[in-house]
Amino acid sequence: MVKQSDSESSFSFDTLESMKPFAFLFLLLCTFSFAQTAQCTFEETEPQTEEERQRQARFEVYRRILIYYNTLLPAEPDTALLMPVEGVNVSDVADTWGAPRGNGRSHEGQDIFAPRGTPIYSATEGFVYRMDMTTLGGNIVMIAGAGGRRYYYAHLDSWAGIHEGKWVDTGTIIGYVGNTGNAVTTPPHLHFGIYSGSRQTCDRMVYDPLPLLVNR
Repeated sequence: MVKQSDSESSFSFDTLESMKPFAFLFLLLCTFSFAQTAQCTFEETEPQTEEERQRQARFEVYRRILIYYNTLLPAEPDTALLMPVEGVNVSDVADTWGAPRGNGRSHEGQDIFAPRGTPIYSATEGFVYRMDMTTLGGNIVMIAGAGGRRYYYAHLDSWAGIHEGKWVDTGTIIGYVGNTGNAVTTPPHLHFGIYSGSRQTCDRMVYDPLPLLVNR
């Protein structure tokens, strides 16, 4: 058996003492990671109708296209976004991030009010990833941008001359302000949201656009 000298024993003890804060941080991170994993309970359900099968197949196509777009875009997300609604200043936006919505939802974005038909520009460069008409968002546009971010524009009165797959920049008009979807009882506005990840992969993130917005 090899006996440690006093100096070796002292060094080992001091080293362990100095590592205590890091050990605590490591345990905290492990606990946080476990909590995040434990909360992720998404389970893919088998489609029961032809409509559900078509919807699932469509979203699988979107998922694969998004992966491809992300390989073409910069790895770091934009740190500043141009105000997407013409004639509106950032100071005009009332902060409604996280405000309660129906069915236990919270507001995952910012509402930017403007007269119906006001042009909406892309706030960043990217690819038009999805154009759709949905129950909540009405006429929507989703743009895949740098850093895996998806920019969500909802309640459009109509789309402009764009199509899925089109490259856009901050000078591209993508649509016009309206109140389609579940906003039919509200004044015309753009709902602007930012997402990354997905529920399916348990890494879905939602970001508040307001701190990133700058005047056009």
